[in-house]
Amino acid sequence: MQKIYFPGELIKHKNELQSGIGTYIKDDKIYASMQGSLTINEQLISIFPSHQQDPELKIGSIIIGSVNSIREDRVFVRILKINGVKVNNYIEGVLRKQNIRLHEIDLLEMNKCYLPGDIIKARMISYGDSLKLYLSTAEDELGVLFAKHQETQKLMIPLSWDEMLCVESGLKEKRKVAKPNFNQLV
Repeated sequence: MQKIYFPGELIKHKNELQSGIGTYIKDDKIYASMQGSLTINEQLISIFPSHQQDPELKIGSIIIGSVNSIREDRVFVRILKINGVKVNNYIEGVLRKQNIRLHEIDLLEMNKCYLPGDIIKARMISYGDSLKLYLSTAEDELGVLFAKHQETQKLMIPLSWDEMLCVESGLKEKRKVAKPNFNQLV
């Protein structure tokens, strides 16, 4: 049975081999950028999809994810979709404080931007370590898409770039909200 590699998994040190399809190089090591099996053809190392493949990860990809936990300087996100395609395996992203927004970073309070359970839209900005990807929401279109109010546990909708409104109670909560695209709703 052939070994299956997962996105972000170390394949080997670069040595004489070149990175091919489904792989990338970081710190002179070759990593898988998609789930699949290894193929070496002459000097080219590639990953080809397995049956339950996840979409290929590329810097700049748009992800949809669920906030798992927050810390003082980072948010941990379970990635659910990459460029609109469902992810079959557990892939975790990290959203660092400096990548949440472009302004007033020093005034940022993590629990007023994201809370566990929030569904967010982010951009992949780099490959991290230990199968974690680094994410950013420092664009108007990126941030919280859906959230539940902490007290009522009811759906909230965007009210402004930094507030969401509970549809049942009218109560508001602070978040780093993704700018709604009303054209997609029609």
